[in-house]
Amino acid sequence: MMKRIENTPLLMMLMALVAVGQMAQTVYVPAMAEMAEAFQVQDGAMQRVMAAYLMTYGGSQLLYGPLSDAYGRRPLILAGMGIFILGAVMALWAPSLPVLVLATAVQGLGTGVAGVMARTLPRDLYAGGALRQANSLLNMGILVSPLLAPVIGALLTRQFGWQACFVFLLLLCVLVTAAMARWLPETRPQPAVAVSLLNRYRPLLADGHFMRYLVMLVGALGGIAVFEACCGVLMGGVLGLDSLTVSLLFILPIPAAFLGAWVAGREGKSFTQQMWLAVNSCLLAGLLMWLPAWFGVMTLWTLIVPAALFFFGAGMLFPLATSGAMEPWPWMAGTAGALVGGLQNLGSGAVAWLSALMPQHGQFSLGLLMSAMALLIFCCWWPLSRPPQENLHGV
Repeated sequence: MMKRIENTPLLMMLMALVAVGQMAQTVYVPAMAEMAEAFQVQDGAMQRVMAAYLMTYGGSQLLYGPLSDAYGRRPLILAGMGIFILGAVMALWAPSLPVLVLATAVQGLGTGVAGVMARTLPRDLYAGGALRQANSLLNMGILVSPLLAPVIGALLTRQFGWQACFVFLLLLCVLVTAAMARWLPETRPQPAVAVSLLNRYRPLLADGHFMRYLVMLVGALGGIAVFEACCGVLMGGVLGLDSLTVSLLFILPIPAAFLGAWVAGREGKSFTQQMWLAVNSCLLAGLLMWLPAWFGVMTLWTLIVPAALFFFGAGMLFPLATSGAMEPWPWMAGTAGALVGGLQNLGSGAVAWLSALMPQHGQFSLGLLMSAMALLIFCCWWPLSRPPQENLHGV
């Protein structure tokens, strides 16, 4: 059972902020085939849109984090949302794929602040078991938006064309930004110590435990990102399904991630036990995704079932590994959150870009990359798991 925790309204506001970034990543997935036709490019080229978004979303966090430690959380949030609004307007009027890629890169540059705050604000407000539970609840809430976004995108595309997806994002961001400007308080701990950017990152990068947790998060999000990037191409372009069907199938694995986040927040099992469950789920999922491709088989079930299992493991890893990384750094929460979110999304963006360069005629490339991400997670967790009392940092 989960206990009720304090500051729930702030968590709800944070969920809404991060939902903008989550929807910007997935709302146009059902429209990828139509967008490729409109820009007269191959379906696989559309994966660059998601990859560009993820890379700027991740890279910008490396600046937002230290700046939020120096100047506060609130002004950075409002500035980032303003940048996102500019990117949404650019995407709405994009005349070509390169311009659309640039526009989504600007969107990612703006919503990078949400990625940082998703890890920083909980650390401002909680510690110990409460932090782990808050991260679990936050991840559960965040996972609702990817459930809704593809369906919304498919319906808007069918009725008004693919540009309607970006109109929706623009209106959503304006509403969330107005709410944050009205009700969000400043949560940065005082006093804030003036430290140079390089000196802020140095102790984090030198900490082996922090970096292993970070690389595990890169692997978890990388596996999800490559499935999301390939899903529209494989289901729409290869299996020939229409956009609404693709959107419904796209969301099928996401409840598994929601379940994983809920399991991670439950009391009764040790941190190490939960981490092993998450890691083993990802390993098995990677194998199940790759194995059918060796026999030339690809069906909806060979795509959805392994994806759901990987999403479950990743859903557990996000709150667990984030808590493990963030717990020891309360006085550098913004900078630590920037590294956790920034490098996590940069890495997953690079994986999504790599998938765009690989053949998309079956699930071999998808299975290969998801298996590689799962193996990366295992290799980082193995040394952290022995002995557990030296690696949990009190989580």
